[in-house]
Amino acid sequence: MRGSNLTITGSTRYNGSPDLLTITSAYVTQTDVLLPSLTVRETLLYAASLRLPSSTTSQRRRQLVEETILELGLKECADTRIGDGFKKGGCSGGERRRVSIGVQMLRNPSILFLDEPTTGLDATSAFHLVKTLKHLANTGRTVITTIHQPRSDIFFLFDGLTLLSRGNVAYTGPTSDCLSWFDRLLPGGLRPHVNPADYLVDIVAVDTRTKEAEDESQARVNRLLVAWSKKSEGRFSTDKTALEVPRAPDERTKRMKQSASFLRQVQVLTSRTLLTTVRDPFGLVGSWSEAVIMGLVCGLIFYKIPHNLAGIHSTQSAFYLLATGHSYLFILFEIYRLTRVDIQLFDRERGENLVTGTAWVVSRRIAHGILEDFIVPLLFCFIFSHLAGFQGNISIFLAVVVLIHYIAVSSALFCVTLLREFAWAALVANLLATVQTYGSGFFAQATTIPAYVRWMKYISYFVGLGFSNRDPYVHLCTI
Repeated sequence: MRGSNLTITGSTRYNGSPDLLTITSAYVTQTDVLLPSLTVRETLLYAASLRLPSSTTSQRRRQLVEETILELGLKECADTRIGDGFKKGGCSGGERRRVSIGVQMLRNPSILFLDEPTTGLDATSAFHLVKTLKHLANTGRTVITTIHQPRSDIFFLFDGLTLLSRGNVAYTGPTSDCLSWFDRLLPGGLRPHVNPADYLVDIVAVDTRTKEAEDESQARVNRLLVAWSKKSEGRFSTDKTALEVPRAPDERTKRMKQSASFLRQVQVLTSRTLLTTVRDPFGLVGSWSEAVIMGLVCGLIFYKIPHNLAGIHSTQSAFYLLATGHSYLFILFEIYRLTRVDIQLFDRERGENLVTGTAWVVSRRIAHGILEDFIVPLLFCFIFSHLAGFQGNISIFLAVVVLIHYIAVSSALFCVTLLREFAWAALVANLLATVQTYGSGFFAQATTIPAYVRWMKYISYFVGLGFSNRDPYVHLCTI
């Protein structure tokens, strides 16, 4: 309704409140970010533990998870591991996409946004997925999704449609009225046995293959855009006061309070990391095997170093290999594990204000501390020290190896924090390792390094751990 003498009064309310933040919403990304080694039920249970309020009982969380499994048709694969889509076993692409939807549905959002949910799915899986979304919409939720070239039976499942051409609206309204609207503008355009969705994409697209085709298609698109602009002027109000969305108070525009406390975040994340680490044979066995193999290789190379003046150089080399070989391999190994899925999942959960960086780091070190951070250095230390014939207090040697291990995993986390891609993070790790090595004193004595680069020794953990040769023929022949 419009008119110069018309006064619009009233208030806009959302779920009975003028505050826009009272509407709960969820967003499902185009790609599935799920831990492959967890089952469907476990994935939803851990998600519920982070998303639901702390006052929610364990029994209630399990009940909500079971209801979500039934609602999304995941009963048959509830105890199947998610998988990564490459190895045998695991859920199908459609099932993984429904699990991603289920993770977001645990908060019972009023509005569900999805970014091309059918991407990568076959026609049948895409159809069943959209039928699931239709079922969610029929239960009182609003489902808003982008979709490209759906099959005809998927197209008619949508209640409303917005058609865009280069960012301009060519149509928005009921799906049932769409074809009749374009048929009035382009009579006879839709041929028999043609998918309506394909037809709509064709008529609003600009063909840039030739100059003639581009001019013709652009004229057609301009005609459609002008027609809909005139139609929308009479259909939708353009009064600014009617379209203005009330701003929430400043204190409410802050990030919503996290559902889980810090201690609960640490508890849930530690439990999840422990489970995924144990179930990942490559991760757990790989880290243990790396320690055993490196211990054997280093120990056999420096087998029974003589404890005399002739063995000083071999002892220096042994400590250099200790400080670089084991730590460098584990840095790359940790970067690979982080960039594979862990950091992506953290980014998503942190973006949803479910976890904090501190809780994530603490839980990861607690979980890996039980399985790796002590066992791996112990295996390496025991094998290497006995084969090399180091004498003295082995606990000091073990403490040094544990410190080097923690420096390695911390460096890996630092590199992944800067760059999320494995190749770039590994490149930064190589750069850090190179700078640390050059300033360590193994290749050139610290006193002989030029003053303008001598500062590098202060950022080298070799110096901090006492590996730097302050005097010729270092004293490190025994421990």
